Amino acid sequence: MRHTKKLQTKLFQADLLLACLILFSFAAFFYIFVSRQLISSQIQAMQSLNDNFLNQVESSLRSLDAVSANINYSNISKDPLDSSFNLNISYDMLNDMAELFISISGTELMADQINLYDFSGNTLQAGMSTMVKKATEEQLELAEKAQSLGGGKLITLPYKTDAYSKSTKADKWFISLYRSFFNQYGRSVGTIETMKQCKSIFKGISSYKKKNRGAAASVFIFDQEGNLVYPYDTEPEETALIQKYFNLGLDSGKAFKSPLTQEQEYAAWSVSKYSGYTYLTIQPKKVILGPVYHLLEILLAVVGLFLAVSVLISYRQSRSLVKPIKHLKHIIQRLELDTLGQEKATSYPVSVNELEELYQAFQNMSDSLKNSMNQLIEAQEQEVKSRTLALQTQINPHFYYNSLSSIIVLAENGDTDVVIRMCRNLSRIMRYITDTSSTVVSLEQEIDYVKKYLYCMKVRYQSSLNYEVSIADSLLNEPVPKLLIQPIVENAIKYGSNCQPPWTITVRSIVTDTSWQVDVIDSGSGFTKEAMDKISKNIQDAHKNPGMPALKINGLGTLNVYLRWKLFCKDDIIFSYGNTPEGHGIVSIGRYFSKGTESGGNP
Repeated sequence: MRHTKKLQTKLFQADLLLACLILFSFAAFFYIFVSRQLISSQIQAMQSLNDNFLNQVESSLRSLDAVSANINYSNISKDPLDSSFNLNISYDMLNDMAELFISISGTELMADQINLYDFSGNTLQAGMSTMVKKATEEQLELAEKAQSLGGGKLITLPYKTDAYSKSTKADKWFISLYRSFFNQYGRSVGTIETMKQCKSIFKGISSYKKKNRGAAASVFIFDQEGNLVYPYDTEPEETALIQKYFNLGLDSGKAFKSPLTQEQEYAAWSVSKYSGYTYLTIQPKKVILGPVYHLLEILLAVVGLFLAVSVLISYRQSRSLVKPIKHLKHIIQRLELDTLGQEKATSYPVSVNELEELYQAFQNMSDSLKNSMNQLIEAQEQEVKSRTLALQTQINPHFYYNSLSSIIVLAENGDTDVVIRMCRNLSRIMRYITDTSSTVVSLEQEIDYVKKYLYCMKVRYQSSLNYEVSIADSLLNEPVPKLLIQPIVENAIKYGSNCQPPWTITVRSIVTDTSWQVDVIDSGSGFTKEAMDKISKNIQDAHKNPGMPALKINGLGTLNVYLRWKLFCKDDIIFSYGNTPEGHGIVSIGRYFSKGTESGGNP
């Protein structure tokens, strides 16, 4: 009974786990899907809201600019003033000018205050304060800065002052727009300042925040230098933290950590072409996903109910299945891939017909799997041999073409004796290449072939080419695919001769306790970044699209060698390419010693 209960418990847990997996997978899918949809729609809404804020604020700034432009282009505002443009005028003229400025501002009072500065430090004020007085140092500094813009506008940061408070000396926040003032002859004779209270400029944002209160998104506005424009009434410490948003490089649709609360937030942003202001609308992730969290709580309650039903069903089902499964428990525990078909399940005595049929079906399955595995292993071995032979075949015309080119050059030079020796040496080389009785040779045979090939190249290039071959004796019996080293040497000659001769080709071996490798080094200018990227891409494409690469003579060597060596070594492969510290090209090929083998033995 103890074994029966234990097996029943396992079946019960498996069924329960499956039910939990399905239910919680659905809950997770629901959360992820709805969250993404909600975040996407909320970001769109935030972007629309942000653009709306931009339009409202920019409209106010454009209104200030329009007032200054109307005053600037109105001859009526220039006629009462003398040609010297001295604003130390009479009281009656002051009233006339003030009424004129207010009428230009319009019934909607696009500007709360209009100030006109001359070059003598006088300012004519119209609006909340109407008088002629001396300008402050700050006003004169801004006026001079506007003059330097050559007619361009200058928008200040929000600032507070009590200069325009009538009843009490209460500070009010303003933004000013400065432009040069020109006389009838187009000469700059002063500066126009149009002012508007911040509460009017940012009225839309304030109304939104008041209406939505706790659910309202945070809205920040920065100028082109990253100075905070809105909110304008924050403390310096908080302002410094808010300004960090400007340097975050925020991306709409991606969450980021708030520099204020350290919580995850999403942002929508826009940049004004008119003022250069950057508008940010930011909402915490927990606020955006608030409805999802509420729905998730309801969903989890439903999932809990389904789990309770699943527990009951799973328990009853496990009890009904435990007895017949118990009889095969020990057989299955002893079953391994290597023992498929060896143990005869039908030899076990059974007293129930259903169990006998179950044992027979299990035995048939074991035998079928064994046959299928044998066929699969054989097919894989044949595939490896076929692919290796096909890749080797691609090398043959590649070398043959270059060798014929060398013979042609020698014949044109009249070196008949050398041509004869070259042809004899080439004949031995071609016997090695065309012998398809075996695709695997010893490293000694391959290096001997490489030496003959380098001899041919030496004859072709004479004193322009030198080579050195040094291979450890302990590696000579290592098996390698035929034509493994020669394509690398050929490429080293081809691309290592892109400099002034003489050129040197070095073939050397390195043996450690865990691996061996053969390095082919040229004396050229090394691999370019483009060449290394191309080789890397070809190898990656070969992994994604297994099979033989396109058949062509040029440009195949490195990829061909890698593919054949990878088929031969599998995970033990060593293959690298790059540049030496001196800047010359180097290609290394080798392998790690398999467990239980030593250098010089067959893997």
